[in-house]
Amino acid sequence: SMRTHSTPVKSAGDGTSAARAPTSSVRSSGPAVQSSSKPFTESQVSVRRHTTQSSSMESSEVLPSMLTSEALAEATTATPDDAVEAGEYWLPWHIDSNFVTVLHKERYANEATAETVEEPEGAGLFVMTPSGDIGKVTAPPDAMLLQMGAFAQIYAGGVVNACRHAVVSPRPPGIARFNFCNFWYVPWHTVCEAPAGREDVAVSRGWNAMMDSSYLDITMRQGFAAFRKFMTSPEARVQFADSERFKELSERFPMPTRTATGASTTGPAVVVDVLTDVRCPFSFLSLLNLEKAMQNLGLSERATLRYRPVFLNPNVPKEGESLDDYLLREYGYTKEFAHSETYPLRVAGLKAGVELNPHRRVVNTFDAFVLIDAAEEFGRQHEVVKALSRRYFEEAQDISDAAILAAAAEEAGLSASEAAEWLSDNTRRARVQAVYDDLSSSIGEVPHFLLREHVSGNGLDIGGNRSVEEWESVLQGVLEKSRFVGMSIPGPRGEKVWLPEGNPNAPVSMALNAQHGWASSAWPYTDDDFSRIDESVDTAMYAQPRLVNHLDASSLERLTALYRGAFSSVPRGFAVLDLCSSWISHFPPELLEGARVAVHGLNQAELDVNAVATERHMQDLNDNARLPWEDNSFDFVTMALSVQYLTDPRAVFAEMNRVLRPGGMAIVTHSHRCFIEKAVKIFATETYDGEGHTHHILSYFRHGPAGGWEDLATADVSPQHGDPVWVVTAVKGGFSK
Repeated sequence: SMRTHSTPVKSAGDGTSAARAPTSSVRSSGPAVQSSSKPFTESQVSVRRHTTQSSSMESSEVLPSMLTSEALAEATTATPDDAVEAGEYWLPWHIDSNFVTVLHKERYANEATAETVEEPEGAGLFVMTPSGDIGKVTAPPDAMLLQMGAFAQIYAGGVVNACRHAVVSPRPPGIARFNFCNFWYVPWHTVCEAPAGREDVAVSRGWNAMMDSSYLDITMRQGFAAFRKFMTSPEARVQFADSERFKELSERFPMPTRTATGASTTGPAVVVDVLTDVRCPFSFLSLLNLEKAMQNLGLSERATLRYRPVFLNPNVPKEGESLDDYLLREYGYTKEFAHSETYPLRVAGLKAGVELNPHRRVVNTFDAFVLIDAAEEFGRQHEVVKALSRRYFEEAQDISDAAILAAAAEEAGLSASEAAEWLSDNTRRARVQAVYDDLSSSIGEVPHFLLREHVSGNGLDIGGNRSVEEWESVLQGVLEKSRFVGMSIPGPRGEKVWLPEGNPNAPVSMALNAQHGWASSAWPYTDDDFSRIDESVDTAMYAQPRLVNHLDASSLERLTALYRGAFSSVPRGFAVLDLCSSWISHFPPELLEGARVAVHGLNQAELDVNAVATERHMQDLNDNARLPWEDNSFDFVTMALSVQYLTDPRAVFAEMNRVLRPGGMAIVTHSHRCFIEKAVKIFATETYDGEGHTHHILSYFRHGPAGGWEDLATADVSPQHGDPVWVVTAVKGGFSK
């Protein structure tokens, strides 16, 4: 997908660290310092002036964005002292993916009376120059503004600039914002190509580029799809928070499963990956402060800490080295100074509540991280790190010694006898080495922290030794990112189902409401719409069992969480029918005690190994849609990742309605993967069109049977990094409490 914005990676240390080869020493960072720029936040649009080198796009030969001089009268007058208190973004900072946008000055009205009202304070259209100056656009009410988009800049070879802009709307209660916008595109399949020789200047560079080479050589439709995906994502609502390194680290270290976090369900869980060496004193002190900040914010029981190896020096010999000799050689610190009461690290340690032992040695910590790796399997990493840190920093023990490591394992609640086996496990040792090799090229100093809110996956990566107060601010910012995630949908028997991972701003989530109650009264499809590339009988294709998953792990976790939310809304012992099932139904096992679980599919061998099934049935629904169960038999009917294969969906959905009890809930999930030769035409033509396919499924419910369903709902519960998980639900009518 296109990278819609780019930000610099802040330095985690004191500015003295140098780049290094993967096998050279990593510098341990000193106290973290603020970047010279002000960060962008929810409540404030800050100005960043000339903090990066100008690119070719910013040279004097480039014409300014094509807005009228009157419209831009105030757009370039901001200074670093003119930070705008902007309130909430209605549209975050972005560049339109089209060629040109024509718009007029927005207006505001009272929603109850439709009377025009004054513009709310702080609201309006804001633009940003390539150097970071921002300002509010002012224009006469009868003026039209011409705003250049990304494709215009690229097609012009950078001769015109696309306009960075955001719409800020405090949204006072009862006040609506409206304006006219006309977006100019070209045919969807037009490829975005820069003039020969101007590819480098056709795209933007620098910290606020918002448009890079990922825009080149893609079609207009692909550009629009990626742009829309970004604009409706939760992370787009918190601008300039995710560096490229954050995205890379997030992909390297997927979020743990909900049950693996050990976190309570009373609020958002925070996952912290600590990239460090366990002998780094700044890491030790920063972690102590982080723990105190978590306690102050009530997060201790809602946080998971994981540890990744970034060795200060992977080549420390087995016997180690005196810390006094090391400090004298590397920094010129004498033994007297390093042991004095005024030594900065001693002072910092006392402030954090510990007395650092100056008699410790520089040791090789590879084996220590092998033990830490083993502890992750038992959810005891943090306990092992605390035991190792106390023994090393306070008691000056040799944490490269096998006996010390075994004692630390036992202190952390693990088996001391098994510790020796873990340390000699070559597979485990190779895994630790591989993680270090992977990280060493991108992490230049320790400690480095990757913090993410567990549900949304949003967060940030930072480095350095931070105070308790600084950590509190960081954690509050991470938790704030969960504010844009979570939605409720109608559930069974008049209940509500809360989807903590639902994205209410996604096109799929808004698909139903976007129709404003309109729906076609007639069946909108022809027989050709359900034709397939392979029209042979389905049982032939599915004759051989496929014991595989059709989505990645993070997406399947979201599917299970969806079922967990729905099943939790009814008493235990419910009945569920899983249509088009296979060897696994992805239901939450903890909710299935006493449940009736009927599974249907096309391969008996797959159904036989479904561990949660209490009854199994094989049938080709495209040959015979009539289900063998009695009317009003089930509380739930689910269909995961198979709706695209139905050649007579009205008949199947009518059967789903028949076997459900009044008030029962149907849950249909779909994604962008399929066996293309067996998918019907309206799905196979554009496999990635989640919103369009959602409208098809809504039509299936409305006409299968007509009037049989109520409380239709749509939701996008896709993970930030993974396959899409799109949901359409409906409730069978006729229920009354």
